[in-house]
Amino acid sequence: MTDLRQSLVKSEFSYLKVVAEKWELPFDAPDARQGMELLAETLFASNKLADLGNILSAEEVETLVWLDDRNGRETWDHFTRRFGEIREMGAGRLDRERPDLAPISPVEGLWYRALIARGFFESESGLLEFAYIPDDIREFALPLLNPARKETTQETFLCRKAASRETKERQPASTVILDHVCTILAGLRMDHDPLDHLPEVTDSERSFYQMLLVLTDLLDEKLSTLPKNLRLYYDLAEPDALLKLWNSWLVCDTHHDLNMVEGIQIEGVPELDPIPVRQRLIAPLKDLDPQVWWSMESFITQIKERFPDFLRSAGEYDAMFIKDKKNGTFLTGFSSWDYVEGELIRYILTGPLHWLGLIDLAGAAEDSPILAFRVGKLFQEFVDGGVPSLPIASPDPIQIRSKGEIRVTMDVAHKIRYLIARFCEWGPYKADSYYYFITPASLTRAEKQGLKVSHLLSLLKNHTEAIPPNILAALERWYKQGIQASISQKTIMRLGSPAVLKALKRSPAERYILEQLGPTVVIIKEGSEEKISQALVELGFFVGIEDQTGSQT
Repeated sequence: MTDLRQSLVKSEFSYLKVVAEKWELPFDAPDARQGMELLAETLFASNKLADLGNILSAEEVETLVWLDDRNGRETWDHFTRRFGEIREMGAGRLDRERPDLAPISPVEGLWYRALIARGFFESESGLLEFAYIPDDIREFALPLLNPARKETTQETFLCRKAASRETKERQPASTVILDHVCTILAGLRMDHDPLDHLPEVTDSERSFYQMLLVLTDLLDEKLSTLPKNLRLYYDLAEPDALLKLWNSWLVCDTHHDLNMVEGIQIEGVPELDPIPVRQRLIAPLKDLDPQVWWSMESFITQIKERFPDFLRSAGEYDAMFIKDKKNGTFLTGFSSWDYVEGELIRYILTGPLHWLGLIDLAGAAEDSPILAFRVGKLFQEFVDGGVPSLPIASPDPIQIRSKGEIRVTMDVAHKIRYLIARFCEWGPYKADSYYYFITPASLTRAEKQGLKVSHLLSLLKNHTEAIPPNILAALERWYKQGIQASISQKTIMRLGSPAVLKALKRSPAERYILEQLGPTVVIIKEGSEEKISQALVELGFFVGIEDQTGSQT
């Protein structure tokens, strides 16, 4: 119990004297220790605490009641930002200036009556400084001043419902993250840029996926795949795979979401634990009706009102070096809250929580900013730590055409598509389907990574309705004999007679001839045309070189 005596135990004599005078109490103590005892005793004996409604100003009553409704304490920064500061001053300045006679805020007025105090208490964020009402004062006086004291220790989270105009263009949450993860993993495994198969995925979204795959131990820090872990990942059912991705983000203490917020730059590593930051932002979402669209701005405003220090507190508003990328200025002080904390909230709701399938988003039009959100059906399952219940869909068969084109829909199992992607060249993504092409180069590349064409044959036989006979025959021949035909571009030289070729072969230019195709036709090294022309001129033969239009030079 932190009573009035404990609150005054470290107070200076001059402060105790001012408080006694403010209450019009006798004060003849010789020192601070006896003064503290005398003040506490005479204040309660005077019965003045029972008449606070008539003694205090309306603003001071409002402030004290507000604090009482919060179980008698609130973080000092939040309290003083709302109701005003007190001027810090030592004993000499206090005696000279007497701030109690003209307080600059309700907080200062209450301070010089010892109705509020400040001290450090444990909280979810660690040890923080709080403003509080001494327990014995609160127990004695506040029931009279605040008879309708709220039973809850916190205000209701009053987020505004979104207007219909704010929800015209909707982006439902989905599990498409599993498709994008499959694409990225296959692309990185093949040293292939997966961008063409990531429709409407922004750079920040793609960066989040890659970061998430590092946290999940599917990629190393250099974004190289970890094959053993990939095999274990693709053995998971989709709900378990989704839960694995969620937990990797939620409990990671090395990734700071603040670094992903566009428009700001963090200098150095933020000295904060990102796990409680996420938990504090997710907690208010649990109380929101999942059937209702909520205003994004209202949610951010409520966080600012109720839990403003969820990220930075006290001196951290000036100690953390956060720069505005646009103008290069540092974002310090509580005035920077909207640009730092506000944008972080917006990023987490519209970024990770939406990308992981937990939050639906909406705006006024297709290209307008996000104005509203709704808690998705997977949200409660995720935050409760359970495995999400995903609808069971019948997997689509793979479709393959006679020219070697393979169509894979989004309903094909991700493990199957991952393997198909590694055996093939990548075509475009269109109409919710991925397109791939079987080529000798893609089969050769797959074999170099330890895959066998027999694996592809088995895969196609098990997951397609029918394999075109020519494709089946070609794959079986490749499996047994390798490539059956090749097409390549070569530089061909035709000579006027066998005698010219015989003379060229006796010259130093003979090393540029790669292959003889006939008595007057040879294949020469690419780029050797000029050297062979010079050699033939020296032998007494003019040479004509055709360009791409057929003109002679």
